[in-house]
Amino acid sequence: MNKKDEKSKIVLGVDTSGKIASLAVADKDRILANTTVITELTHSQVLLPILKRLLIDADLTLADIYAVAVANGPGSYTGLRIGISAVKGLCFKDNKKCAGISTLKSLAMNVCSGERDGKIVFSVMRARPNVSYFGAYKIYAEKIECIYDDTVCSNDDILKYRQDNAFESIILVGDNAKEIKDGLFNDDESVVLAPIGKRLQNASSLCMIALNDESLFDDASKLNASYLQITKAEKDRRR
Repeated sequence: MNKKDEKSKIVLGVDTSGKIASLAVADKDRILANTTVITELTHSQVLLPILKRLLIDADLTLADIYAVAVANGPGSYTGLRIGISAVKGLCFKDNKKCAGISTLKSLAMNVCSGERDGKIVFSVMRARPNVSYFGAYKIYAEKIECIYDDTVCSNDDILKYRQDNAFESIILVGDNAKEIKDGLFNDDESVVLAPIGKRLQNASSLCMIALNDESLFDDASKLNASYLQITKAEKDRRR
């Protein structure tokens, strides 16, 4: 197999759904490079410099990238728009396919491993006070199954869902994981926080989801954000 063939299935992952800017390149067997930073700057200022550095470190060019996987929500309205716009531009320019992947699904992928086969993960991101973006997943060694569709709901609804289902144990991931643990499950030892290094967005998880299911790749013109709630501009317009 020549060098070009070896790189034909390399995927670029891009996650700008929160305060973190995360980019990764991976093939089916390896994470080739991964950069994840909490940034006080806007994603528009850091995204392209990080991408340039990432490709240099991995000894790759954009021509080596087979397709792009991007977090398409839920998350920060501005962050999602920046990431999706950048991915669309890149894909249109070089005629590449892309995959829009749920931020909550990607968070659950962070903790996939053989040791946790069949475990339940609650992905929780802060939407506003006492309200979270929420999705529930069953995880396996290299794949995940959605068991409760991504939604925006009150934190009390998350508690009720747990009470209505006899899950043996639950792993919490996402930027609202600690608040949910402390506020709803403080005395429930069967609900645990994911390790700190696995709790927030990581673009390598986007790569793994896409590489495990290439049917997710589609034309960039079909890529859109999934906000799960209306934007501030839409709220203002309705007023």
